[in-house]
Amino acid sequence: METRAGYLIVGTFVLLLTTGILAFFLWIAKMDFDYKVKYYTIYFPGSVTGLTLGGPVNYLGVPVGTVKNIKLDLDTPDRVNVLVGLKENISIREDSFASLELQGLTGYKFVQISGGSKDSPLLKAKKGELYPVIPSRYSGVEEIMTTLPRMVNKFANLIDRINATFNEANRERFSDALKNVDILAQNLAESAGPLKDLIKDTRKAMNTFDTELQHLGRSADSALLQVEGVAKDIHQLLKENRIAIDSLTQTGSYEIIQTLNETREMVTTARQFFEKLDENPRSLFFDSQRKGVYVPRQ
Repeated sequence: METRAGYLIVGTFVLLLTTGILAFFLWIAKMDFDYKVKYYTIYFPGSVTGLTLGGPVNYLGVPVGTVKNIKLDLDTPDRVNVLVGLKENISIREDSFASLELQGLTGYKFVQISGGSKDSPLLKAKKGELYPVIPSRYSGVEEIMTTLPRMVNKFANLIDRINATFNEANRERFSDALKNVDILAQNLAESAGPLKDLIKDTRKAMNTFDTELQHLGRSADSALLQVEGVAKDIHQLLKENRIAIDSLTQTGSYEIIQTLNETREMVTTARQFFEKLDENPRSLFFDSQRKGVYVPRQ
């Protein structure tokens, strides 16, 4: 009886363990017994490493289905055809899109569906498609993983260029340039004293020039005041002698004109005299003789 009881306990334990393992695998595979499934096709460009059959499909972070099939697209070898099954009550819109996201730090990936506005129509299968096709996009992690090798290559190229730039010859040139800069700094330090003296002398000259300008300005002001006084005196003189000036202008104009006419006649006579003297200087001392033929009277 004790032997049979032991077999019964072992058998019961094995049966329970088998049932638990089977339930665990059914849970892992997420067998859809309690809801209907709608199938969608997603084309992912490039590698889908980390994505497994039965992997989760989330819509805005909420589990809504599983991955049903993963295969290469024979028409386009650089992309992968992924078939997903979603709950029938999940509405996928035409502006929805799918991406691959990392699941923690395990390296496994899952399908993340995002987007889908309320006004956008429901996604349906087009002519020639077995299932509706959800557009795919690169996720942020995929973009980083895709661009990281390029960035590493560019960084390596940059390092090579820097090494090529700072070769032995260029390092010597750079060292010589630093020495020249050091020599220039020393020369500037040595010439700092004379430069300071020159600045001081220039400042003194500017101060002297400013003082002379001030004296010149005061002298000019004084001269202007004197000129203004003379002008006032002339104005006062003209004002006081206005009657005499008017009388002189009225009575002396005829005499002035007569004097000018006589002066003009005198100048004309003198000019004629000197012209005659220039033609015949002897005429000044001898009378001019008339030349001709004498004819006696009969």
